[in-house]
Amino acid sequence: MLRSLKEERARHFRLALRIGIPVLVFVMALVYGVFYREEPIAVTAQNTAIFLAMLFAIVYFIFFALELSRKETLLDRVTEGYHYESFLDEVRKCRPRTLAVVQIDNLAVINENYGVRRADEVLRVAVDTLDKALLHLGGKEGWIGRKNGAEFLLAIDEEPEKVEKELERFVKGYGQLEDVEVDFVFAVIRNNIEDPEKAIEQLRDLVAQRNRFEDAEPAAAVSDAKELTRAEQEVIEALDRGDLLLLFRPLLNLHSQKTDIYEIGVKMRRKDGSSIAPREFLPIVNRHNLGERYDLLIVERVLEAARRSDASIGLSFNLSPFTLRKTSFLDAFYRRLEASEVEASRLIVELYERRSHHRPEEYFSRLKTLKRWGVRLCLDNFGSSNASMEYLRRFPFDMIQFDREYTFDLERGKSLAMLKSFVAMAREMGMLTGVKWVDDRRKIEILSKLGVDYIQGFAVGKVVDEEGFIRNNPRK
Repeated sequence: MLRSLKEERARHFRLALRIGIPVLVFVMALVYGVFYREEPIAVTAQNTAIFLAMLFAIVYFIFFALELSRKETLLDRVTEGYHYESFLDEVRKCRPRTLAVVQIDNLAVINENYGVRRADEVLRVAVDTLDKALLHLGGKEGWIGRKNGAEFLLAIDEEPEKVEKELERFVKGYGQLEDVEVDFVFAVIRNNIEDPEKAIEQLRDLVAQRNRFEDAEPAAAVSDAKELTRAEQEVIEALDRGDLLLLFRPLLNLHSQKTDIYEIGVKMRRKDGSSIAPREFLPIVNRHNLGERYDLLIVERVLEAARRSDASIGLSFNLSPFTLRKTSFLDAFYRRLEASEVEASRLIVELYERRSHHRPEEYFSRLKTLKRWGVRLCLDNFGSSNASMEYLRRFPFDMIQFDREYTFDLERGKSLAMLKSFVAMAREMGMLTGVKWVDDRRKIEILSKLGVDYIQGFAVGKVVDEEGFIRNNPRK
């Protein structure tokens, strides 16, 4: 039985006692006053005591009923684990050594294909399965709760490295629940800060890193809440200082055999000069609602690099689609572009959409504003998501860059055939094409024959910092 159910039953028993005692006092006082008294009721010490006892019972009962309505249950109604607030209370009270977040990554697909009722059953079974597999690890006590959707919270009084290994085994062993395929993702953290809510937000950042930056080097499996808090402060301080490190990757024009576009990657820098990777800082930036400020800083730095470099070189950089939906950001972007006197066509804004968002027409109207200024737009990682084709069908991008999977499997039949079709389609639609992660001459020959416009990778050139880029491409 789930620990939460045991505690809920114990709580119900205590509630029954707290309700029963005043009711019993009230009934005894009422019976005595009505059936065991022969003389008329007079104002005496005894009668006053009986009246006060009845009044106390009534007031206490009403007060307790109100309190009960405020704090109705410890349980999440769907899974019967702890609901979020009661889970936090347990963590604050017991201070377990490890916290973990486990998410069902494909809940939307389960809802769509099996219905909400079946999805709820999967959630209930997931909690029960996690409880049996993990929460009594090594004889240690544990708690399981749910915040929302398919996000389960675990608190276990065991070393986080051991919990990490058990979760890895769990994910490998439970690919199906109730005959439904389930994709689990998780993160583990050492619980060594006072605020469990902050630690849970850090865990969600770690899960977001795993989901968004699948091609990056994996982060350490187990993180420390104190270290993450310090890292979070370093990110905010770097943003306050405007301390970004721009890295320039050359794109070779296969028609002219010249490098006339550089793609810009962004890192942050700590006070000691060491870099912070996007997988580390972007979840923090997003959680603190600093995305617009961060993207505006990128625009400022890109414009400065453009102003100092050869006017024939284009600069391609990524901006968040959520930021681009904001009129305030576009206004600030335009003011800086106008003040810089940089030719707008030198700027190429890269967009990557994993899925289609609501109100796309409003989003496309913002993108059309950029095109009216002369800024070019590139659909990045094309072919990696369902949104790629939908966005290409509905908006006239200037350029598309293909997902790296096509490059890795370039010489295999299916990837080559698909890439050939996509390149031909882009050409007919008047769009430039780009391919990343090109690492040898053989791939360059294949892509050149397909009619690809730009390539990027080790076979093209090394990444350089801002000063190196300006030194190689001085303003004329």
